[in-house]
Amino acid sequence: MNQSKIYDIAGAAGVSLATVSRVLNHPEKVKESTRNKVLRIIKEKGYKPNANARGLASRRSTTVAVVIPELSRASVAEMIQGIDEVAKKMGYTIRLFINKDQEKERDFWGEVIASSVDGILFMNDEMTKEAYQQIEHTPVPVVFVNSLSQKDTIGSVCVDYEQCAYDITKIMIARGNKKIVFVGTEHKYTLNEMKQKGYVRAMQEAGLPVDIIYSSGDISKNEVFFNNELEKRIPDVALVVRDSMAISFMNVATRKGIKVPEQFQIIGMQNTRYAILSNPKLTCTEIPIYEMGNRAMSYLTELMRNEESKGQKILLPYSIVWRESTK
Repeated sequence: MNQSKIYDIAGAAGVSLATVSRVLNHPEKVKESTRNKVLRIIKEKGYKPNANARGLASRRSTTVAVVIPELSRASVAEMIQGIDEVAKKMGYTIRLFINKDQEKERDFWGEVIASSVDGILFMNDEMTKEAYQQIEHTPVPVVFVNSLSQKDTIGSVCVDYEQCAYDITKIMIARGNKKIVFVGTEHKYTLNEMKQKGYVRAMQEAGLPVDIIYSSGDISKNEVFFNNELEKRIPDVALVVRDSMAISFMNVATRKGIKVPEQFQIIGMQNTRYAILSNPKLTCTEIPIYEMGNRAMSYLTELMRNEESKGQKILLPYSIVWRESTK
């Protein structure tokens, strides 16, 4: 039977995954009536618990699940390196899970939980109500990485992206720039929405017009999109949520004969390795990605030993790295 079917048992019995896990591993810890109900449903459904399922409550796998949206992002790879450093010191191995299909959220979390991990680091920034429901019923500690949990019971390690975007926008306004465009993504990611709020707040405080555009993460589509935008107007500054998109925007501007930074300044909000490989080099807000992975794994280790510290919101400092794409 598929590992995710443990959810069916919990749902049919009206109990949590943790309760099903205790029935399988430590039945003496479960009230007799509840235990009998779960065992009856297990028998009716023909569920045969495998070794992974039986490890749900024991927490002896010394394995941590790292849930990511995709592997292609440079920031994700750097964060995993930070996680891995602490994991090795603490005697844990990490196992990657890629969560691409949100329509199958329930089955996905069933697979993660049934894989017998001790804890979960969650990087996916495109949160759904279903995901929160699954996480809240997860029998092992969960920590959001580079994302802020909206639940008081779930811890996070992140940066205050709203304040970060606010600060950089205020600086560019103070330098005399009035036409500042914010470039977000078509997908509604929590972090990008935080950055947008900071930008909007700074522009409104200064009495300047808010100018927001949303681009695809696809490079080929980005170039056509940015070319069309620059046909409409040339902003003083573009504040872009991803470095790869910022560099794409800059390349399009350069090919159109627009001088960077003399006519058009561009700022990225990640400071990935692409920033110093671009020409001109990209000004960025510095997000401590590697340290974020380190802190998240350290915090998860603490939770796996003592869940009383759950729900902490750990905010790391950020800075601005000034390079050639701004004056």
